[in-house]
Order: sequence, then structure tokens, then C-alpha cells
Amino acid sequence: MEQPQQQQQHLLHFSHSNHPLLFEQDNKFGLTCCGCQESVYGPTYSCRECSVLFWREFVHHKSCAELPLGLHHPLHPIHPLILFDEKTHYPEQEEEDKQKTKCQVCNESRRQYTYRCYRCDFNLHATCASLPPTIKSSQVHHHPLTPFWKWMSFTCDLCAKKVKGIPNQCALCSYCVHNTCASLPRTLKVEYHRHPLHLTHSSLEVELHQSDFRFCQRCAQKVNTNSGFYYCSKCNFVVHLDCAVDYRYRENINLLKFKEEENEDPEIVDLEAYKVKNMKVGEDGSKIASEIQHFSHEHELKLSDDELYTMRV
Repeated sequence: MEQPQQQQQHLLHFSHSNHPLLFEQDNKFGLTCCGCQESVYGPTYSCRECSVLFWREFVHHKSCAELPLGLHHPLHPIHPLILFDEKTHYPEQEEEDKQKTKCQVCNESRRQYTYRCYRCDFNLHATCASLPPTIKSSQVHHHPLTPFWKWMSFTCDLCAKKVKGIPNQCALCSYCVHNTCASLPRTLKVEYHRHPLHLTHSSLEVELHQSDFRFCQRCAQKVNTNSGFYYCSKCNFVVHLDCAVDYRYRENINLLKFKEEENEDPEIVDLEAYKVKNMKVGEDGSKIASEIQHFSHEHELKLSDDELYTMRV
């Protein structure tokens, strides 16, 4: 007897009353979420009726699409907060409108879904309202991380980037990371390399086989080994944090069941993204790969200062 086909999950959403939003389990296009204005990967809601080819409209993270329309929050316990879309209510973003929609936590107007008390002019971005009191499950640090409920500029202790956001801080050792780094996995697997890569906070944690300057085996750009990177100690294989978590390079496998001896494919053992053919010395004294042999092209590639703009169809 044939099993009936499972009906596709859909959602009637306040932001788009014309059509229901349909659920997609694994979206890989990285479009901007209507709710939080960040890139969307993985479980997604979007409108297929308004889409053109693979370009989705009214895209939401699953969590953003399923936000409750009303909220009681400890920062404003006297009245309920109502969810609204700042972009729809104040499309022009005049200075007066920005003052009306400033979040009480981050003190900014960021055109995100916002919870509002109309009686008190109290606003709370949905992303700020949902901050956990403590991140106990973060894999980037051995102590719990606590969000500091204030939007600020700071330097992340893991990636060393100057960022704007809500820092996640360790109360015991003052370690501080932004949200993207706080959610990084301790171990992951990338394509064209047989071993898992391990999150490394700096070159002091591992014994690198060369000098301090290193190049990412994915993008061929310099890696600052004084801050975080992903590393395979067996192959001396270094990858930027951003390159390692990029869905285009990452392998979706269960690392708990992964056995390295089962992945001894002779075609990818010791395979690197590129081999350095020539080096030159930069202005800061560091060595730069000026000519490489990249796996994606049959000819050697030379470093150029010119920017080339191409269009791929």
C-alpha cells in the first residue's frame, strides 16, 4: 500500500499576508533574513510564489519566522510587547523614526523585527530579546559565556576582528567573543582533506612546522596565527575560520561516527588546495606567495594587485 505524500509545511506570516511561507530544510543560498538581517543557511521559510528561479523572497530563518507575536519580557514586565517589522512601519528611516525604534538593549535602530510597547515607547530587537542568560554549550571556550546586554564595538578574542555587536564574555577569565565565533564548532570536516580540523586559538596551542606566517589552504590568503584558525596537526593544514565553516567547502558528516581509516582515499591523501611556486617579501617583511599551483586550474596562478570583475551565468 502506498504511503500518502507528506504535506509540505507552510506558515501564514504577518510580514507577508499574500502567500504562505513554505519550509525548506537545507537552504544554501545565504540570502538575507527579513527578521534579523543576517544570512540564512539551513532550515528556512520563504515565499515560493514571489520567487524568481532560485532567488527566494521573504526569506526567514526558521527561528525568526516562528517568533511569537507577543512577549512578556523581564526588561519590561509591566506591559506585553508586540512584534512588528521596523522596515514596514518606518520605511524611510528618517532620524526621528530611528529614535522611535531604538532598542533598549543595543541602543540602535537596525531594521529588524522588534518587540514594542506602544504605551511606553519601549523597543527590543527580537535578537536582543532572545539572548540566553548564559551560553553553557559553546565549544570555543572551556567556561560558560554570558552575553553582555549592550551593543558595542569590540575586538573578538578568537578571530581578532573589530566587530559591532553584543559580546559574549567569560566572567572567570574575561575572554570575549562575538556571536558568530561563539557558535563555531570545536571540530569540523572540509572537502579535499581526509582528517577533521580542530579549532585552534593561536599558534601557541600547536607546534607549527614552519615560521609564523601561514596561508589558508582554501583561499590562499595569509592567516594570522596569533588568533583563531582551524588546523590539522597530522598534515600541517591551516584554514581560516570563515573558510572552514563556509558551506561550499564543509562536509556534512557525523564526526562522532567518522573514522579516519575509513577515509583513506589515495586520491585525496596529502591533497592541498595549492602549492607555492614562488615567494616575495611584503612591505611588513612577511613572505607572500606570488605564484601558486591551484587545484582548480591547470596553469600556475600569479599574484596581481589588479581587481578583475567577472560575471558567471
